[in-house]
Amino acid sequence: MKTVLTLIAAALALAGCVTREPVIEERIIEVKVPVTVPCMGQRPGAVTALIQSLSRAEWDALTTDQRANLLAAQALERKIYGDRLTDAAAGCR
Repeated sequence: MKTVLTLIAAALALAGCVTREPVIEERIIEVKVPVTVPCMGQRPGAVTALIQSLSRAEWDALTTDQRANLLAAQALERKIYGDRLTDAAAGCR
């Protein structure tokens, strides 16, 4: 008798599961995924060294003042290059 009652209870439980519709719930879930982004902007053009832009003969033909002016101009170009490079890399902080 116990076995029959157990079988009937199991059958009713299974029948109850079959008659119900499955519960489907839709939810929007936001997932944050880290993405690598280059921090460097466009790199400025490199400064051309005097040794690459002038030959030895051209350098020797210059006066001391002309040489000093060229060296000062190159130093200024390198400073500007450094400032532009710093600006381009500002996103890396």
